[in-house]
Amino acid sequence: MSDLQIVLIVVGGFIIAGVVVYNWLQERKLRENITEDFIVPQKDVLVEEFYIDTDALVDKEFADGVHKTELINKLNEVEQPESTSVEETGSSSPLQPSEALEASVAAESAIATVKEADVPEVEKVAEEAPLAQTEKENQPESHIVVEKNILPAEFEPPVTSLLPDEVHSQIDLTAFLYATKNINGQALNKLMQNLLKDVGVFVMQHGLDEGDVWHLIDDATKEGDTFKQIACSLQLADRRGPVPKPVLNKFQFAIETIGLEFNAHVEWQGKGDPAQRAIDLDKFSMDVDQLVSVHLMQGDTPIHGTKFKGLAEANNMKLKHGKFCCFDNVAPDYAQFVLINADEQPFTADGLRQNIVRGATFQVEIPKVLNCEQVFAQMIATAQKMANSLGARMVDDNQKPLGDLQIEKIRQQLKVIHATMVARGVMPGSASSMRLFN
Repeated sequence: MSDLQIVLIVVGGFIIAGVVVYNWLQERKLRENITEDFIVPQKDVLVEEFYIDTDALVDKEFADGVHKTELINKLNEVEQPESTSVEETGSSSPLQPSEALEASVAAESAIATVKEADVPEVEKVAEEAPLAQTEKENQPESHIVVEKNILPAEFEPPVTSLLPDEVHSQIDLTAFLYATKNINGQALNKLMQNLLKDVGVFVMQHGLDEGDVWHLIDDATKEGDTFKQIACSLQLADRRGPVPKPVLNKFQFAIETIGLEFNAHVEWQGKGDPAQRAIDLDKFSMDVDQLVSVHLMQGDTPIHGTKFKGLAEANNMKLKHGKFCCFDNVAPDYAQFVLINADEQPFTADGLRQNIVRGATFQVEIPKVLNCEQVFAQMIATAQKMANSLGARMVDDNQKPLGDLQIEKIRQQLKVIHATMVARGVMPGSASSMRLFN
C-alpha cells in the first residue's frame, strides 16, 4: 500500500468521524429543544379535581378573635328556632368546637345574604340552585328524551317534549323545531315538499298551537295557522325494508335547512345512529310479521258457491274487494281476518252464483290485530263451522290436517309475538303498527 492511499484512508476516517459527531450534537440539541417546548405540567386543572383548602380560608377569616366571637353571638340569636327543633327531634348533644366553627361560617353566609348590594352574582345563583332542583324534582317525568343544545339567552326551549299521538318514538325519526316566533304551517309544508320531493318515504309534520294541541300540517292546513313548536317525523322502516342512509341524510339536511329558514333551534329525538335504528326496526318487524293461514279444501262433495257465500255471511263476513272480511266494532276500517279464494281469483257475487269453490284460505295478519289470540280463536271457530257445513277439510300450509295440537302450537307462537311487540312498545293493532306493517 502506498503512502497516498494511507493518507486518503486516514482523511476519510476523520471525515466520517466528524459527520457522526456533528449528527450526534444536532440530535442532542433537538431533543433539548423539544423537552423545553413540551414541559409536562405538574397539575392538569381540566383532569384533576378542583380543591380549595377550606381550613386555611376559615383560619384567615377568623384571624380576628373579636370578630369570631361576635359572629358566634349572632349565630346563637339567629339560630334559636332551629335549636329548638333539634331538641324536639331528640338530638340533645352539644356542638363540638369544630362543629361550632362550621356553624358560625354558615351563619356569616346567612347574614351576608341579607345585604343584596354585597352579595356577588355567583352566590345568588348558588342560592337559587336548591330551589330549582326542588322544582325539577316535583315536575312529572316525561318518557321522551330530547337532547338539548346551548341556545341564546333570549330563548330557552323546554328540555323535554311530548310527541304527537300519530308519531311513535320507536318507529319514527323525529326532530323538534323551536323558534323565537310562531311558524306558518303552509310555508313549512311547501318548503318540506320542495326539499323532500320524490323521496319515497312517509314523512309527517305536526304543529303545536298556543293551547298545546298538536295539529297535522299538510295541504289542508289553513293559511293563517301558525305554531309555536314543530315536530317533523320520518318513518324508519316498513315492509319494503329500512330507510336507506342517503334518504336519512337528506331528511336530516332538510330539517336543518328548515331550522335556518325559520330561525328555529332543532332538537333530534332519540339516541343512536338513525341508520342503525332503521336496520334494528326492520329486523324486529320481520321477526313478528307473521301471517297465519288456515285452508279449507274440498272434500268428497263439491262446494257450491252460493252455499259458500251464505255460510260466510252467516258468520258475520262481508264480501269486499274480492274477499270475505270479518270486521268488529273496535276497528271497523280493518278486517280482523279474511277469507280468500285458493285459486287466487277474487270472489264475486256472480262468480259464486255460477261456480263451485275448490278451496279457500282464512288469513290473519298478527301485527295488525289488537288481540291476536282472540281473533285467531274466532277465525278457527268460523273455519270449523264452515268446514263441517260444507264437508270440507281444514289443513295447514303443507296440506296436512289441522288438529287441536297444531292449533295449540300456533296459539303459543302468537303469545310470543304479542309479548315481543309489547316489549318493543309497538302495540299490535295500533295505528303505528299499521304503518310499520303496511
